[in-house]
Amino acid sequence: MTRWRAKRRYEANRRFGERADEALVAISILKAKRDGIDLEQSEDDLRAKLESGRHLLEQIRDALDEDPNADPYELAIAEQIQENAITARSRLVGDFDDLIEVMEAAEETLTYQQGLDDVREKLKEISETANRTSRDSINRMRGTLANGTR
Repeated sequence: MTRWRAKRRYEANRRFGERADEALVAISILKAKRDGIDLEQSEDDLRAKLESGRHLLEQIRDALDEDPNADPYELAIAEQIQENAITARSRLVGDFDDLIEVMEAAEETLTYQQGLDDVREKLKEISETANRTSRDSINRMRGTLANGTR
């Protein structure tokens, strides 16, 4: 893999993880509001972060459902999630559908919804998988550079 491709893959991994992290922040803000703690965040920003998280869940769900238009990176993360799951792939797709519905409800009402704890756990798993994939890519690129090969 060329350095340019490795760098592009690393950037894609990092952005994917950041999107999951932003959705996690939005969920935490909703939870704080529910608990009576007011945090400064505009409704538009909060809604955008929740929407981004929902899109991320949709992308992974589509990859789990073996969508031919799924990005190879999304397929790799979906495969990692499937390997860590104890349920069948079809049940996992259904679980993602449930998580997406919860995110849609939170997006519309901007209130903490029952089920957001499950969304938070899944987004953490996605973020950790994306970060691990980024670190692995960087380590491979460093090894390639150290060996002087492409």
